[in-house]
Amino acid sequence: MDLETLPWAHSFGAALVVGCGSRDDPHGLEGTAHMAEHLNILTGPPACAPGLPVLAVTEIDRTVFRATGDPDDSAASIQHLTDIAGGRRGNVTPDVFEGERHAVLLETRRMDHQPLLRLGPLIAAAAADEPGLDSIARTTAQSISNITPADVTRLVRHSYPGARSQLFVAGPPSLTGVVEDLLTRHEEYTAATAQPAAAPVTTAQPAGSPVATAQPAGSPVATAQPTGSPSFVPGGHQARRATAPAVRGLSDLVAVTLLRPRTPSTALGALLDARGPIVGLGAGKGLRPLGRTTIAGRTQQVDVVVWRAGDITALLERSLPSIVADWYRLTEEPRARLENAATLAGRRDQAGGPSARVRAAAEQYTFPDRPHGTPRAALWKITEGVPDCLGAYPLPLSDELDRRVK
Repeated sequence: MDLETLPWAHSFGAALVVGCGSRDDPHGLEGTAHMAEHLNILTGPPACAPGLPVLAVTEIDRTVFRATGDPDDSAASIQHLTDIAGGRRGNVTPDVFEGERHAVLLETRRMDHQPLLRLGPLIAAAAADEPGLDSIARTTAQSISNITPADVTRLVRHSYPGARSQLFVAGPPSLTGVVEDLLTRHEEYTAATAQPAAAPVTTAQPAGSPVATAQPAGSPVATAQPTGSPSFVPGGHQARRATAPAVRGLSDLVAVTLLRPRTPSTALGALLDARGPIVGLGAGKGLRPLGRTTIAGRTQQVDVVVWRAGDITALLERSLPSIVADWYRLTEEPRARLENAATLAGRRDQAGGPSARVRAAAEQYTFPDRPHGTPRAALWKITEGVPDCLGAYPLPLSDELDRRVK
């Protein structure tokens, strides 16, 4: 648990990151983690009084729960979050279960009616070394219809307590006593039930501190390739191209992906910025992207930009290798713009109070894990929803260079 006390705060914020997401769904039951998220919000042990409303989102490798409100109501809300982390929740009635199933179905059918929402994760999975980035796209109405209450209970009991979780709390100094009391009760409960702790309990640190965001030695940034011209990797992802199901009807599209560590990097962010050198290739000719998304896994994330095939294809094939080779020689303007945006975002987080603090800390938190690969850009042709790699180009990145352009 990381606690940040803010003497000027009149509210509190809490965010729980649980290392269980859509990648943990059983085969044929895709959407189980999403169902667990909905039901965990609604239920709690009988001993836990209702707290403030909890918001949540299911990601690929994690589920994030957030609560904010009056500090006088913080104890019940933080208790609810620690119970969620420990896989402890009350039973739900059949009516409640079916109601939440329909809520998840509504979100899933949105992807059915907008296939591009499924295409992004499929392309990202083909581009990444880390497995499972397409897990959300594999959720269907049929897989959700197959889920039973026992399936959700099994996932929560087995995956939540065993996952590495982190709780971030920020608010006025009065929270210190609340947190200490909850930690004591948590330790007593753990000892009484002989179950593993729900989340690592450490000395309280400020939300977003190096303890929360530290990366393991040998992370992708630290082991990235030295500067120099990237080498063309012919068909670098052919072996993985058939592992993702086709999104029928999506053809005559091209995409550029940027594979990079999940840790924030202004230098890497400049490459696929909306006004950066790659997107800017066709902007002056009216060749604007159809969409852009970022798919994040445990240690890697993939930025994806998609265009309609045509004139932009030749431009990308001709220019992408040299842009990647010279990306660190970009003018200072894109870097300055990104740095200003990051500075403004930091100020907004500070001005936004405890809720923004814990949200930012949760977004930046990465679970310690084995790093995968090195940063690279790639060009893809999409036929019937299946991405085919036309070329992959390692980024000439070093630790020293990344620090210099941040």
